[in-house]
Amino acid sequence: MRKDTLLLFEQIKTALRPESAFIKTLTAIYLFDFLDRLRVRRFPENWLEILGKEVDKLREISNLIRDCYDIPPNDLNDWSEQHPFSSFEAQTGNVYFQLWKDFSKEEYFSQATALLQERFVRNQIDLSPFQNALDAGCGGGRYSLALRKIGLPKVTALDVSPDSIQFARKMSVYPDDEVRFLTGSVLQLPFPDSSFDFVFSNGVLHHTASTEKGLTEIFRVLRPGGCCWLYLYGGKESLFWDIADLCRELLADVPQGYSQDLMKVMGYPAGRIFHRADFWYVPVNRRYFSYEVEDLLEQAGFHTYKRLARGTGYDWDEIIFQAPHIDPYIYGEGEMRYWLCK
Repeated sequence: MRKDTLLLFEQIKTALRPESAFIKTLTAIYLFDFLDRLRVRRFPENWLEILGKEVDKLREISNLIRDCYDIPPNDLNDWSEQHPFSSFEAQTGNVYFQLWKDFSKEEYFSQATALLQERFVRNQIDLSPFQNALDAGCGGGRYSLALRKIGLPKVTALDVSPDSIQFARKMSVYPDDEVRFLTGSVLQLPFPDSSFDFVFSNGVLHHTASTEKGLTEIFRVLRPGGCCWLYLYGGKESLFWDIADLCRELLADVPQGYSQDLMKVMGYPAGRIFHRADFWYVPVNRRYFSYEVEDLLEQAGFHTYKRLARGTGYDWDEIIFQAPHIDPYIYGEGEMRYWLCK
């Protein structure tokens, strides 16, 4: 099945190579949304046939609206970053800052808390024993604030992006002695050994120069008996990642701001835009098999850990849990969420 899918994707790439930014972006949006449509249809067995037919329809639609919406290549400068980034870390920070600065208050506050609570409850995780938490790679800070809201007395939140930290401080409703935001790298945490009894690392280390170094740093700053919530990208060699990689290739010369603005015009909320452009533009996008994650954990010093099997409604693991019949190629092994203890 994967061989046939990749062949179709090569045909799409060849057909779109000379096309405009509008056509490439529209195709990327359409392909990514196909995964949502599969979920609504409860993952029919003939999904590849459906995808082929939808791609044909998309070509017809593109030809009809091409002249109305095409943008000359030079006009894309209006969306392009004017200054080169000093490092891929700075580029990563900017990708995410451009995404979550548009979140509505409901997406930022209420939705983040609800998502976190649901993931903890479904995996039977009790945070009540913990007093001092680190959000390692907090981004815009919405999960940092959610951790405080659901009961952690003290949260220190750190991110490599100064813009994101400034944004998080502006959004925070807590005093600094309850939620403190700092600029820094998760690969060189600016804290003494054994500083925290809980670390939250949610979708961060796979975007860094070294997942291994990040895990070693988490182990170092955890107190003996402390625990960590870890989320890394899984689903290696899956339909999801094959679509994501195709979109990355299609959009390699399309500015992030342009694709975001197009989705806004199409009526997408900021959270949904985040879950597309996230995968399209971040420079490092590592993903793992479970045995690879567990090898990394052992190397970092973690010998007590378990892989978590549940999630919120759109998490791959929850989808697989609710619909075990789906083609394993669609999400592969699923996501890599782990509970680690030192």
